Amino acid sequence: MSEWTPKPDMSGDPAARDELDRHVKSLNWDAHAIEYGSRQRLKVAEWLHTTDLVYGEMRRLYPIEEQRQTMTRWVGIRIFEKITGMPIESKSSQWNWNGLWDPTENTSFCGWVRRLAVSIAQWNAKRVLKNKTVSTTTLEHEDGYNPAYDRADSTNPLASLGLRVFDEHPDLHIPRPVEGERDRLMRLVTDRPDATGFKRELITCGLWDHSLEPLDDQTVAALMLAPIPLKVAPLMEHASYRYEYEPELLRLYWPTQTSRRKVSQPRLREAVSRAARQNRLPVTQPIITDLGTVATLLALG
Repeated sequence: MSEWTPKPDMSGDPAARDELDRHVKSLNWDAHAIEYGSRQRLKVAEWLHTTDLVYGEMRRLYPIEEQRQTMTRWVGIRIFEKITGMPIESKSSQWNWNGLWDPTENTSFCGWVRRLAVSIAQWNAKRVLKNKTVSTTTLEHEDGYNPAYDRADSTNPLASLGLRVFDEHPDLHIPRPVEGERDRLMRLVTDRPDATGFKRELITCGLWDHSLEPLDDQTVAALMLAPIPLKVAPLMEHASYRYEYEPELLRLYWPTQTSRRKVSQPRLREAVSRAARQNRLPVTQPIITDLGTVATLLALG
């Protein structure tokens, strides 16, 4: 019988990722296997190398193929180092050893790879690519104060969940609020540190999606309201979507999902309606949900 190998195209295949997770967990992680440089660690790194898991995250971040390939290689090597504990290009003397992969943690290996790939890429892209992948406009300097995130004396109910929530619930759809509705819901969460009643409010204002049912109010609030960092938000103009959109719609939408206050986009509603007509949809909810889900992935990534 031939040795098992993971499915190469798994970045968009939850079942294939689950299978890789099972095989990683099935290895005998005894005291010797946990040691850096072990045969088991090298096997896991080899499995990952045969998949498009890292490339899938770079595809989401970088619209230009050359940049995508460059970052896939660079990020892939750093993840290999964190899996095996063996330096390839970086200096182990500068490592945060607590950041290396721990096979004994009861978490998804694929989820860990995806989160780490996005984090490494976002922190190092400018240095690796030697230019700005994202054009930063006057939005570079946000006016910034948002009580739900910045009030020092409050418990922040919107703490970053990371992409693990999408690993655990791959069918999530997030119809995020915009403009005035977003401000109102943000105030509601600020006034209620545990976000009690948030899901009920979403039903009332027509932003509910049944995929959110398994989650608690606080988690739903985070998914709906966590802002996209300003340096990342313009990537929405290059992301992959379920429907076809005019560039103007994406340019109007993403500023409403940052932490800037009182963003007004008077043409956004008509742009969303136009997108629904162009995609032959009788209502705008699928458009709002498609845009919101991508915005959430960027916000939590």
